[in-house]
Amino acid sequence: MAKLRLKYYPEQVLMQKAKKVTTFDSSVRKLANDMLETMYEENGVGLAAPQVGVSKRIMVIDVSGEDEPNTPIVFINPQIVEKEGSLIGLEGCLSFPNVFFEVRRFDRIVVKYQNLSGKDVKMVAQGDLLCRAIQHEIDHLDGELFINKAVSPTAADLELVKNGFIAGDVEALELELELANSNQGAGATIKIPDKDKTPVVG
Repeated sequence: MAKLRLKYYPEQVLMQKAKKVTTFDSSVRKLANDMLETMYEENGVGLAAPQVGVSKRIMVIDVSGEDEPNTPIVFINPQIVEKEGSLIGLEGCLSFPNVFFEVRRFDRIVVKYQNLSGKDVKMVAQGDLLCRAIQHEIDHLDGELFINKAVSPTAADLELVKNGFIAGDVEALELELELANSNQGAGATIKIPDKDKTPVVG
């Protein structure tokens, strides 16, 4: 196993649709193992192959807690075949260090994928971190990024500007966000991210 080099926004590979895996050989197993090591080293709960510069439909996830044994899952050629409901929560991404904002996801999904042996597997995930992580990583395989699924584009832009990913006026964005929150009322306030408690999905 070896730690791989992460790709950061706006690397082109992050915006490309990854290619289907057709051969289940030792190179696929090595890539999956190296991705898991990289994910653990970076304290993430998920990682997709494009995030390490490999345009293949492979992703790894482990949502076990700090005091629990690792329970990694390798998804090859994953596809969401059922989806329903709405789930809103803070997300981070290893390709966007220190960037966190609220993202809307489906609350329940059914995903079909292949394991390292090429065997077909079906999984149901609902209302939890696994459900969110699966959707986040499949987006990476489709060349889609969580910045395009923010509940508040302004909140996303503010995080991107603060962390140097795009140019912009922090004070103007903070004012715009404050005005949006006051207009929506207390029940719909955009959350300020607690970066110490928000898991980095992948």
